[in-house]
Amino acid sequence: MNRIQRLGTFCGLVAIPTWSLYQVILMVYQDAIIGTLFDETINSFELLLLLHVLVLTTSLLMFQLLSVGRSHSALRSVLRIVKQPMTWLSASLVFSPLIQHSSSPTTNQTEGFPAAGVLSPAIAAGALAHILRRRREQIQQMMSPDRLTLNELQTVEQIQLSAQNCEVSGAEVVDLMNNSEVVQVLRAVDRPLPDQTTQDMVVTEWALVVKLFGYPVVENAAGDIAQFRKRRSLELLTWLALNRDRSRRSAARTAMWDLDITDSTFSTIVSDMRRGLAELDQQARRSDWVPTTYSDELPLSIRVITDDVLMAQALESFRKDSSNSFEIVRALSHVRDVPFAGTSYSWADLDGTTTRLVILSITAALEVALWALSAGDMAAFETAVTAGLRVFPGHEELLALQNEAKLRCHDSGFRFVSRQICSGERLPN
Repeated sequence: MNRIQRLGTFCGLVAIPTWSLYQVILMVYQDAIIGTLFDETINSFELLLLLHVLVLTTSLLMFQLLSVGRSHSALRSVLRIVKQPMTWLSASLVFSPLIQHSSSPTTNQTEGFPAAGVLSPAIAAGALAHILRRRREQIQQMMSPDRLTLNELQTVEQIQLSAQNCEVSGAEVVDLMNNSEVVQVLRAVDRPLPDQTTQDMVVTEWALVVKLFGYPVVENAAGDIAQFRKRRSLELLTWLALNRDRSRRSAARTAMWDLDITDSTFSTIVSDMRRGLAELDQQARRSDWVPTTYSDELPLSIRVITDDVLMAQALESFRKDSSNSFEIVRALSHVRDVPFAGTSYSWADLDGTTTRLVILSITAALEVALWALSAGDMAAFETAVTAGLRVFPGHEELLALQNEAKLRCHDSGFRFVSRQICSGERLPN
């Protein structure tokens, strides 16, 4: 029995420091330690690192005691220590936070954030002000941000709740870099969108389109607009159309409502959304658009699409062959205003949806305008420039192209571009 006990003790003395060494290497490799280790704030990853370092240091001292001391007396001293329940309870702490860093860095970029009641309102308001400022800067830099993960969206929601009683406009002076809890979500906001040539959703056959450039509306192919009795029904449909990979009731409620709502209220909104969609297509049942489920899932029919997907695919086709300009010009002609104009969809501004939509439309407008100017297609040029300036008034490149077109028209004997368009003539190269 004594031999088995000694063998188990030896295995424990080897396994625990080995595990701690592995965790330290893993955290350093994943860049989980942010900021200065011994600053005034410390997050859970840094606390865990200190715990593992303490285990490694203690184990090293034990091994040194066993190697240079008297073997039998040293072993008896070690055995007396490790037989204490408190010793094993303390050592077991290195295994308890495993779930916090076992995934990839991307999926757990918001780990370690405090709850809404713990994060101070000043820091939360400062974080919101920083996020909104970065979204504006990303548009100016034409840098599309990546989509936030579910954990990151939940963290942003907690920050919003904490900032409710603080003025966001006056929170710019807060030093966020000394608050390690908010650094990770700020990094997520700056994360660029991965390069992709096609949209995740392939357009095959659609029946309804959610138009996002301007006040959101839902139309069928004939141009009939869906009518909803509740304002939240349209917002929920918009959110579901943009977040098909996370179309769950809990995720929608977290994004759209600052405070929790009752299940009956949410069910009423879902029912009104189904009714509004069904009225545009009498042949389809309500459940065809949003199937009835008895779980957290809330799937939206693939026959409902958003106009940004149509624009992106038309732009991709245009890039492959400039003769395929009809669809992209038509998509730009449907741009009415900035995305989500006249709404208060804070989730769209914070998660980068508005930024990505503006950058997409500006990119399409610039590429079509450059091609149209060189090809002398002034109708397409005017459509592209008008669409771009609607989503980004004062855009310098578009205004420069507009001035260049006016100069060409002046050299050709015309005073205004609009006169050239109205006459249906093409501008010579």
